[in-house]
Amino acid sequence: MPNLGLTTASVGTLANKIIEGRKFMLRRILLITASVAAVTAVQCAPARAQNCSVGSLPCVYSVKFICGDQPANPNLHLPSEPPVKPGNYATAVNIHNFHQSQKAIVLKRAVIANPENQPPGQISPFRQVALGPGQAFEIDCSDIVTLFGSLPAPLPPFIKGFVELRGQPPNPFPTLSVTAVYTAQAATAAGTQGGPVSVEVVPVQPFGGP
Repeated sequence: MPNLGLTTASVGTLANKIIEGRKFMLRRILLITASVAAVTAVQCAPARAQNCSVGSLPCVYSVKFICGDQPANPNLHLPSEPPVKPGNYATAVNIHNFHQSQKAIVLKRAVIANPENQPPGQISPFRQVALGPGQAFEIDCSDIVTLFGSLPAPLPPFIKGFVELRGQPPNPFPTLSVTAVYTAQAATAAGTQGGPVSVEVVPVQPFGGP
């Protein structure tokens, strides 16, 4: 005769294992559901405005600019080259305060970068810009020229350097979206504009500065 006690015990053990397995799967499902809900809540939550910093230092954006006409220089002989190929160049720096509640007070200035064997380039005074939540503004070549104001000598037809953006001490600005747009048009064989046009868009990351 079959051992009924042993059979009953085996069935009971199997039933317990099934119940424990179901409890384990239920805990796994609840844990996964909670994790997904937490990630979704973080992704859907509005971004909180925080003062931009790199390490322990407030953010400074340093954006390269190239503006004006670079003519051909017949006095240069290979391997010497001009700073850029002959043509017309323009830069537009776009700054967007993408936060929903925090205002950004931005100090902007420009510095001209000359070759090492020449005197250092001019540094413009700071100009303050108040950028409300969601607002954006642009710094183009015409604006860069006005930053220098009245100089003893006029600026040359081709300038290059950096646009600097920093916060008003002691209140640094929040993280900003800064993008540089560079447009260039090659000169024709006769040295006039009218050649191909190129456009490049470059996102700019901040540095840590005083």
